[in-house]
Amino acid sequence: MPNVNTSPAAAIAATRRAVGVPRHVRLRNGAPAQIRAVRSDDARRFGAFVARLSAASRGERFGRSLGACSPAMLVDLVNVDGVRHVAFVATLRLDHDEEVIGEARYDVSADGDCAELTLVVGDTWQGQGLADHLLDLLLDSARHAGLRRLVCEVPSSNRRAIRFMQRMGFVAGPQGADRPVLHMERSVVARKPQAPAPRPVDVLRRWLSNQFFQFGF
Repeated sequence: MPNVNTSPAAAIAATRRAVGVPRHVRLRNGAPAQIRAVRSDDARRFGAFVARLSAASRGERFGRSLGACSPAMLVDLVNVDGVRHVAFVATLRLDHDEEVIGEARYDVSADGDCAELTLVVGDTWQGQGLADHLLDLLLDSARHAGLRRLVCEVPSSNRRAIRFMQRMGFVAGPQGADRPVLHMERSVVARKPQAPAPRPVDVLRRWLSNQFFQFGF
């Protein structure tokens, strides 16, 4: 049976659990960025982001034939339900607006067991650790949704992307010389609850107990 509850209430709850307030991150070059759920008012920002991508990055994400997003395509990209289709954007704060510099999303399979992800970072922001933050948030969302696996398709020629996905725990399927795209996947494992930090009084008690044993009291 599908693991995903698609009711409106579940969609809102899952999104809030996975995202909370926007995540504020510091990139390797020192720039502050935030990662948040995509919103319906992001159409213009998202269109500008796609237009700034290089032909290679845009082709790997959307297909070689895409030059720019049509208005209808932008509407689809920024209007997601937060359960079957989950999407996040990384942005930089401007004076009175935001600039999208990366996006990550997944679409849940019909059986509710796994989801296929896509991720792209603006060319001038690649190598700054942004992809790590985006993928971490996708994994958190998948855990909250009860998914078992995340899968993706990576061009076999993109060795950098393949190494990144492997570093993030994804395993590549069989690769043949005639396969231009490599299938990769990883399980989504719930995080183990962290043990609470010991109270100072407990640390003192353990230290005193060790002293007693050490000196034969």
